[in-house]
Amino acid sequence: MTASRQLLKILALPIDISRILKYLADQKNFLAKNIRPILETGMQTNDGSLDHADLDKINQYYGLAVPAILGEAFCSLRGKKMSVDERWASTCQGAMTGLFDDFFDKQYLSDQSVAEMIAEKGSASTLSNEKLFNIFYRTALKYSPSENSMLEALKAVYNAQVGSKDQKNGSLSNDELLDLTFKKGGSSVIFYRTAFLPVATEMESTLLYNLGGLMQLANDIFDVYKDREGNIQTMITGAKHIAPIRNFLRSQLIHYFNDSYGIGYPHKNVERFFKIISIGIFSRCFVCLDQLEANERSTDDEFIVQLYSRKQLICDMDKGVNLFRSARSHIVHIP
Repeated sequence: MTASRQLLKILALPIDISRILKYLADQKNFLAKNIRPILETGMQTNDGSLDHADLDKINQYYGLAVPAILGEAFCSLRGKKMSVDERWASTCQGAMTGLFDDFFDKQYLSDQSVAEMIAEKGSASTLSNEKLFNIFYRTALKYSPSENSMLEALKAVYNAQVGSKDQKNGSLSNDELLDLTFKKGGSSVIFYRTAFLPVATEMESTLLYNLGGLMQLANDIFDVYKDREGNIQTMITGAKHIAPIRNFLRSQLIHYFNDSYGIGYPHKNVERFFKIISIGIFSRCFVCLDQLEANERSTDDEFIVQLYSRKQLICDMDKGVNLFRSARSHIVHIP
């Protein structure tokens, strides 16, 4: 990256951050007005299958970030503001994500049960968490511009989740792990894209699938402690060195950034799209990778995930110093 481009990114950073903060504030207001009543009703009749972690995933993570980061990035790419229907669909997609993951990771439902729930657009279950999932699932389909496209995309997410069971106490090769990482992340981003018009072209879908793979890698970077404790094999828990992961992430981001100019959108739209996902997702990863690499130096220059404490593996992005480092990473590491 040239010095002049870095300077332009530095000058634009306050505006870019303030724009994302506005996106987050808008989505928090939407959640408070429209989703909180649904959650409160669900908790009033809770049979114990819902907990505060489920609510946090909706209010502070998926239900917040899917529309406010990914959704706004999609809208920036096409150059049009998010409609009310799109916000409803995207928010409900985010809200159902954590509940859907729990069917595999916490409830251990059979693959057939989850497949039937998807195909039947919900289920007749009396469990509180499944009833809440059904509400969000059906509402997402209701507001989707193409119910069939969203349904088919969710089936791909389901297939990736089933495949990810091989990560439990697994002995997958690096190539197998990389393929699974991209299937999980790529299928999820394609699913989230179905809430928006116009329908993605094949070239855009390919780009989003690949970026989704890197987003899953980003998620694995931050979840290294949780995955270690759960004996989940990822590219991070199985790594011997952190530098190759950093180099892979950075080189792929540069590659996909360059590719994005050829998918048919104006250059200014592409620039804004990448700024959102850089500040909102990828720049944070390099801060966490720095922390993990410091652990590696403490164990004779080899990353040995089993030897590190919880504090060493969890990167606190609420710290002011880490927020500063994230901003620096956006300028230095992201195209």
